[in-house]
Parts: sequence; structure tokens; C-alpha cells
Amino acid sequence: MNVEELKRVLADQWDTLSRKLERENIVGRELKGRILASFSPTAHIITGPRRSGKSVLSATLPGRPLYVNFEDPAMAGFAIGDYRRLMQAGYELFGQFDYVVLDEVQEVEGWERMVSVLRDDYPTVVTGSNARLLSREFATYLTGRYLSYTLLPFSFREFLTYRKIEPDVKTTRDEALIKRALTEYIERGGFPEALHFGREYLINLYNDIITRDVIVRYGVRNVRELKEVAFYLFSNFAGRFTYSKTKNALGIGNIETVKNYVEYLESAYLIFELPKFSFKPKEVVRSDKKVYAVDTGMLNAVLPKVSENIGRLMENAVFLELLRFKYYRRPGLELYHYRDAKGEVDFVVRDKGETELIQVTYASGEDEVASREVENLFRVMKLFRVKTGTLVTWDYSGEIRRDRLTVKAVPLWRWLLNFCVKLFNPKRNFQQVNAN
Repeated sequence: MNVEELKRVLADQWDTLSRKLERENIVGRELKGRILASFSPTAHIITGPRRSGKSVLSATLPGRPLYVNFEDPAMAGFAIGDYRRLMQAGYELFGQFDYVVLDEVQEVEGWERMVSVLRDDYPTVVTGSNARLLSREFATYLTGRYLSYTLLPFSFREFLTYRKIEPDVKTTRDEALIKRALTEYIERGGFPEALHFGREYLINLYNDIITRDVIVRYGVRNVRELKEVAFYLFSNFAGRFTYSKTKNALGIGNIETVKNYVEYLESAYLIFELPKFSFKPKEVVRSDKKVYAVDTGMLNAVLPKVSENIGRLMENAVFLELLRFKYYRRPGLELYHYRDAKGEVDFVVRDKGETELIQVTYASGEDEVASREVENLFRVMKLFRVKTGTLVTWDYSGEIRRDRLTVKAVPLWRWLLNFCVKLFNPKRNFQQVNAN
């Protein structure tokens, strides 16, 4: 591509993005604070599911960006050798700029060589929708000189900001407004554009991720089989699965094929695996896993009558918030589920020698809390020598004490707003840690 072609494309892309930024209610993302803490000339790699807001986040960092979207069909003729002409076009069009954004750069073969040059002079933000493909090039060509981040769809806090609802609950009316917003959040999810366009958008996005970020990227030949695995895992969200059971349930001939499909889907951020905790590392690798979806709204769009499984949707929402906490705040956080012959606990969260146990239940009063879930939580608390556990409920708040152990019941809305950001550090409140 020549300089004049590139100038025209860059101008069109920036005009489109600028109008979007002016037109829409842009929410400051919680990941932004972590990026800004180290924003300097190097490669900054932002991955995450397609349409989760990576482009807007990248374009709203401090300063003037040179923004390039490589998914634009007008960039189809761009080759790695054009990068000097790209920079010349940027200088002629905008004068100076403070950083470079290469959006969905995996579309360009050899992109990593371009980034390795640009990062010496500018903070170079690279976005992509496939963790595995990008990470392979990180290790091969960028040789450690990069910072990586993962952006997920809106948290409940970000959703409230988008809806212009204050999270500070002081009155019964405030609480009712928050609960109504929580119901909408679980139903519609956190993909920003889905809040405009609804269910059909999410169905199309689900298919788009499977097609563009899995089938095309990995050259999957048996498309029907891959789609069946994706739907099977979605249908079993917040449930356990094994490769062998998935293989047998779908009649797939080779267990390695199932493993590959699951890895592809996870690399595209459509699903996530949660391993079973064991004090023996080898058992963690071998044991069955639980599976969660990227978004509760997408679950509601893709699966029939899933809204009736509110307990499982709550559990999926809790998992995603824990995952955000890991991605945005504590990269060293370890997430597991726990199960033995007597029962299970939904989440085991470990960080720097501390352990948090979390059980999720759809209950609006103490009498609705299943004794089995509380008994399992107390039993596993003793096993881990943890004095306090958490029971995330729909609308019940209180404490259950036994043998000098305490289970704190917290409504989901309150936990999503406050509890997770205080995890392992109760003296810090949300206002202190939320960096937009």
C-alpha cells in the first residue's frame, strides 16, 4: 500500500472511531489503571473476547494515538513491509502522536516484527481476540519486552456506570434500583454493544467468535463437530466436564480432537476451564474441570430457557468477577473448585498463602439456603483451616456460625459491587481501587 492510500484509510478509521466516542456513553474500564501504571515505550498487548471494548479502551489512553484497525477490509493489502509508509502516513496526517494502536493485528502476517521496531519509540498497543496465536509470537519474537493484559466484558460496576446508576446504596429505593439493574445485567450481560442491540447481536457474536476466531484461525475441518462441542460446553456452564465424557456424549472418535477444540474455544475467550483443587499438583492437571461462559447475556441468547437456571447464572457471574480480579488486579491469583466424595464448594481462591472459599446459592432468605451447601462450606473450611467463608446469595444477608467458624451470606449485588475488590484486603474499599 502507498502512503496516500494509507492516509485515506487512517483518516476514515479515526473519523469513524471519533464519532463513536462522541456518540456513545464511553465507560472508563477498570483495566485502564493497570495499563497506565506501566504505560511507556514497549509493547502493550491487550487480548480478550471479540467486541469486549479493546478498541475503545486502546484509543482512550492518555495522549493522541495513531490508530490502525487491521480488520478493516481497506487494510487487506497491507504487508509487513508497509509499516514505514504507515508511519509516514500517520505523521503527514496527524503530525505528532503519543502512542500507536494496532487493532486486531493478527490479521497481518509477521506483525510481531513491526511491533518489535515500533515499541522502541512509542508505547505500542496491540489488540487481538485470540490468546493462543498472539502468545506464540510474544514468546518467539518479542523476547519478554512486552506487557500483557486481558479485557473482559463489563463488570457489574461498569454496567451501572453505563446505565448511569450510582452504586452507593443508601435507601430502600437505591437498593431496589440496583437489584433491578442486576437482573438486567445477568439477562443481557456485559458486552457493550449488546446493551444496544440485544439478543440477536449476541447470537451473531457467538457465531462470529466460533467462525472467525476458531474455525478460520485454526483451519478446523469438521465444522459441525466443533460447533457441537461449543454448544455442549455452553449447555453445561457452571458444571463439570471431562474430555472423555464430552467425546462419548458427542460421538467424537478421538479424545485429542476434543482437547484441541476446548483449547481453541478457550483461546478465543468463549469458555473458561476451572480446575479442581488438590494439594497434589499432578491431580490438579488430571482431574475433571468445571466450565464457564464468557458472558451470562450470551448464555441467555444462545441457550433456550436458561434464564430458569438463575443459580447457575449467578455462579457464572461470580466466576467472571473473580477472573476479572485476577486479570485486572492480581495476576498471581489461583482459582479452583473443590469436590470430594462428600460434596463440593464452588470456588477456592488462593493468593500469597491466603485462601478464600465461596459458595453460590439462589436464596432470598435463611430458610431457603440449602443445608447441604452450608454443611459443605463449613466442612471444607475446616479442611483448609479457614475461619470465615462466603455464601453468595440472591437476596439474603447474614451470618451463620458454627464451631468458631463463620459463614458470611452476601447478596450477589453487594458482592459484585464491594466484596471482590476487597478480597484478601478488607481495609481497601471500592473507591480506592477503582481506577478508570
